[in-house]
Amino acid sequence: MYKIVAHAKPNKNNENFEKILGAFVVCLIDFKEIDGAFALARFYIEYEDWEVIEFDEEYFIINSIDDLTDEYKGYYEEVNEFGYSMVFNTYDNIDE
Repeated sequence: MYKIVAHAKPNKNNENFEKILGAFVVCLIDFKEIDGAFALARFYIEYEDWEVIEFDEEYFIINSIDDLTDEYKGYYEEVNEFGYSMVFNTYDNIDE
């Protein structure tokens, strides 16, 4: 499993368009290859009507729930069941 972070903004079809400037999206992806995990992260973000601005170059390999911070441990079972989980940490002004 990989933890990948992307910077994204809502596209015009997103209900948050014009309300939210952007988000840092934490993607937990259960996939064997990192390139495929990045491709899946992009797909899932775009599926939610967000546009990926860029991915952080750094990613984390998650081997067990203990590798996650307490903040993200609650998503571990969701990843095991569905293959991924995403957390949108949104901001609505440039200072955030």
